[in-house]
Amino acid sequence: MKTKTLFATYGSVIASFKDVKDRQNLLLEDFGEERIYYAPFDYVNPKARLFIVGITPGEVQMNNMLVEAARLIHQGFSDEDVLKRCKAVGSFSGPMRKNLVELMDEAGIAEFLDIKTTAQLFSDKQDLVNLTSCIRYPTFTIKNDKETNFNAEIKQGTKLFEFAAPLTLEELNKAPNAVLLPLGPKVQHYLEKVVKGTKFENRLLPELPHPSRANGERIAYFLGQKAKEKLSRLTDPEKLDNSKKNMKKILKSLKVKGSKLREKIDSKTVGKPDY
Repeated sequence: MKTKTLFATYGSVIASFKDVKDRQNLLLEDFGEERIYYAPFDYVNPKARLFIVGITPGEVQMNNMLVEAARLIHQGFSDEDVLKRCKAVGSFSGPMRKNLVELMDEAGIAEFLDIKTTAQLFSDKQDLVNLTSCIRYPTFTIKNDKETNFNAEIKQGTKLFEFAAPLTLEELNKAPNAVLLPLGPKVQHYLEKVVKGTKFENRLLPELPHPSRANGERIAYFLGQKAKEKLSRLTDPEKLDNSKKNMKKILKSLKVKGSKLREKIDSKTVGKPDY
């Protein structure tokens, strides 16, 4: 599938968008237990040094994206500009964004990117990040003929995995220097399968606790705001400690390699005239 072709195919539907519940005309795939709908989440930032990866856009994010895309279409923006401008609409907004920023700063990502705080990734340093999902387009689980946001493991060998994996690799190839930050274990498991044996395997970071409110205890422990002895049985402190430790180790290693590569490039240009 080609991004522009998909956007062009659904452009008239998006332009007349009114209600996210009335989305049948945006249906991409129906796998029986899951349905995938189109929304313009296609743009990939080729300069990104960090991919923040969720599992799939939810209904609220789908609605926000389609509302913004329709607005931009009516204002006469080109397809490329619509895709670029509405990619970040609603991504990790509100309390979730605050949690995500604190988690990333604690994990050493701001230092890796040479910025003061990862809050800048949502303001003046958006050029450093690409916000994406395992399943690029909004996916819903079907139960009793009702659709709910998909939030399950993406198992290898399933139609869902076969749909998602090529699109993930397509995104990675557009920004080959980025590191991959999975939000939660399900995203981690999926990415491990997708990048295994590829050049991206050593750029996959350990999972970060998902920044949702429902994950409050894990977030608090990761940030050092809750003592180990006060944790419930549902939280594994050793797993979180190892995740943070390994993440910082990988980021440090990648930064050192990047610095050496830049030094090597600079040394080759010393003494050359400027044209």
